[in-house]
Amino acid sequence: MTPSLPASWYPPAAIAAALLLLAALLIRLTRKPWHARLRRKPILTANEREFFHRLQRALPGYLVLPQLSFAAFITDDGALSGRARWSVRARFDRKMADYVICTRDTLEVVALVELDDRTHSARADRERDAITKAAGYQTIRFQSKRKPSEADIAALFKHARAWQSAKAS
Repeated sequence: MTPSLPASWYPPAAIAAALLLLAALLIRLTRKPWHARLRRKPILTANEREFFHRLQRALPGYLVLPQLSFAAFITDDGALSGRARWSVRARFDRKMADYVICTRDTLEVVALVELDDRTHSARADRERDAITKAAGYQTIRFQSKRKPSEADIAALFKHARAWQSAKAS
């Protein structure tokens, strides 16, 4: 013989089961797939956008590319294979350059420009600059609160171009 519940337990047990079923149904109905959580995001903040336009006006002979992944202009030397190669790449492939300045005709990188604000860490910036320098790039850093004028930017890039020409010789 199977033991049975007293009749007084049926209504509370039925109510509890119905509440659990309702809770499970609500959770299932309100849970969104991961891609439903995606939203558009501006490429640049208002401050970065203003500086992007300043760079464009100061450097009309160059192409200014904003928010470019290091993986777009840095790679490994090809001497490693498998896990070791991905370990090297993992040190830079998710990093972003604020602005990459290129020649218009060949898209050769002339310099990288970083706009540093209060969120920047001096130690992290040194590590990033060491990576870009090892790959043969010059990084020019500007403080967000003391952005240079268009004339100052143009003068600095004459120097950057000379640095790149000397490096290539």
